[in-house]
Amino acid sequence: MTHLPDPNKYSDPIRYFRDSHALIITLINQLDDLIKSAEQKGIKKSIIEDKAWREILEFLVNVAPIHEQDEEMALFPLVFKKVPHVGFQMANSPIRFIHEQHEVMQMHSIELLQIWKQTLIKNELTDEEANRFILGAKQLAAIYREHVRTENEIIYTTANDELLSPQERESIMNTIREHHGAEVITPYFDYEAPVISNPAYSPKVVVGDDENDAISGEELEVEEEGDEEETGDDEMRY
Repeated sequence: MTHLPDPNKYSDPIRYFRDSHALIITLINQLDDLIKSAEQKGIKKSIIEDKAWREILEFLVNVAPIHEQDEEMALFPLVFKKVPHVGFQMANSPIRFIHEQHEVMQMHSIELLQIWKQTLIKNELTDEEANRFILGAKQLAAIYREHVRTENEIIYTTANDELLSPQERESIMNTIREHHGAEVITPYFDYEAPVISNPAYSPKVVVGDDENDAISGEELEVEEEGDEEETGDDEMRY
């Protein structure tokens, strides 16, 4: 399973958040490729045969929300306090919709998981379900791209250039490390379990052993998001 970067390898939170976004976009690019393949070979056939669906959906349902929690716990409280001083309070300010977008992305991801899992269990997929699955996947990819772009260009850039003091950067990283250091784990899918039917379902993390730790040494090559400035001690490890 693909994991987020290890926060213990970072001293700067904006670098950490940007690298997390680079990883997310890498998975979204893989999702785009999978969508194209499914449209060519057949959606049911793709769901049953293409193992990448499990990897991507597992990441989007169980791992990506940890990144969003990092933002909401560590970064956003500081940004929101200072936002009036940098002109974020316009009527169409994107920062107003960040929390809502997190919820929308999670709901889309869970719906895809429902259809994917049901197809594997029943070995059948109606035309309506196939259309809903492929359109939902396209919408999710588009939402993620716009969401990441907004956070990178508006929130992260402003926070990095204008808002955060060295002490605040250290405090943010400490909060992130504490969040990840609590040995939160993400459960693997149970293929025999009932299909999730509650649209408000939110995956829970539980304390357990280190085998399924949300922070891992597993490496995944990610695609860079432009010419971001690198810091010498901020290595990526996934």
